[in-house]
Amino acid sequence: MDWINQAPRSKLRGILSIKTGDSNMPRLLTIILLSLTLSASFANAQLRDAATSPVFNADNTVTFRLSAPDADDVKLWTQFIDEAAPMTKNDEGTWEVTLGPAEAKIYHYCFMVNGVRVLDPQNPELAASLLPSYSLLNYPGDGPQFYDQQNVAHGVLNTHYYFSELEQANRGLIVYTPPEYDPHSKYPVLYLFHGYSDKENGWVGTGKANFIIDNLIAQKTAVPMIVVMTFGYSEPQADDKGEEWGDWSKNVLPRFERDLLNEVIPLVESSYATAPGVKNRAIAGLSMGGGQSLYIGLNNLDKFSWIGAFSASASLDLHGPLLTNAISINDRLNLLWIACGKDDFLFERNNEFDAELSAKGITHEYYVTEGIHTWWVWRNYLRDFVPRLFR
Repeated sequence: MDWINQAPRSKLRGILSIKTGDSNMPRLLTIILLSLTLSASFANAQLRDAATSPVFNADNTVTFRLSAPDADDVKLWTQFIDEAAPMTKNDEGTWEVTLGPAEAKIYHYCFMVNGVRVLDPQNPELAASLLPSYSLLNYPGDGPQFYDQQNVAHGVLNTHYYFSELEQANRGLIVYTPPEYDPHSKYPVLYLFHGYSDKENGWVGTGKANFIIDNLIAQKTAVPMIVVMTFGYSEPQADDKGEEWGDWSKNVLPRFERDLLNEVIPLVESSYATAPGVKNRAIAGLSMGGGQSLYIGLNNLDKFSWIGAFSASASLDLHGPLLTNAISINDRLNLLWIACGKDDFLFERNNEFDAELSAKGITHEYYVTEGIHTWWVWRNYLRDFVPRLFR
């Protein structure tokens, strides 16, 4: 009862000065308790009947609600329907639609209010992005999914901010330490990169990387490791030219590489109990981050022995010159792991890169899966990649 702590003591004395001998005391107490109960019930009813969203129903459908009394047209878009679904407005101005059932996955969704895209104000789960963000819908299955928070020991997420002397900018990164992290022990490190439009929190907020790795460690299919999730861009400069992705990357990627090697890795290794040596460092990423992991990993075989590329922005023009010494690459790499969905718009680039690796005699693993360019496949790739590391 916060109002008691905030009220003047004189008023509190008046409110609470019911004499024990007063014959009206039981009735007064009954009135007070009934009033509080009705107020709480009314408040709960308001919350239920307003715009609580999303709500999963007993028949495995899901109901979306949005309070928008002045809107003329509201639709709901989500990834498991072909086109936006019209919503119906009640007398209180709350729009509602029930959809499903759907396959157990994490879906993006948003409202379209008079043609304007709006996030769900009742749902704190977001796929935050530098491009349009979306609300997240974790559709349940028969049991917990591999990316769900489960009843296991959990690691800790630590946020770091630093000023990059190389970039002359403030930057951030997130460091996952495994369950029962011991600062007197030594842990291998995975440097994990997001895709274009995301930030350093992409692999946590949307990718659920911490829960995926928690569950793998609990199952003893992955070794306890530190995971570093960086801010994946370089500060813009005047000479960052080129309409083609490869041309732009040639200008920007070396600067990101220098920041990683000279700012991020020293920060991590001075702050955490990291195991020394190249065999205890892995690098991986999705899309743009996959291209970054291939470039930096193959360009620094003295620093990384495990490379993962998920639906990577692979380019023979950018990455091809790094494939000149197959014997050295094979001797120094423990794993070069590449995966892409066959309906991904980068599928042909990954096929070409796989063919080039094979033609050069470079040992690697290439997996073609179902799926498009989406978090649905990247969570799966992380689950499949992490158990291969540091063995």
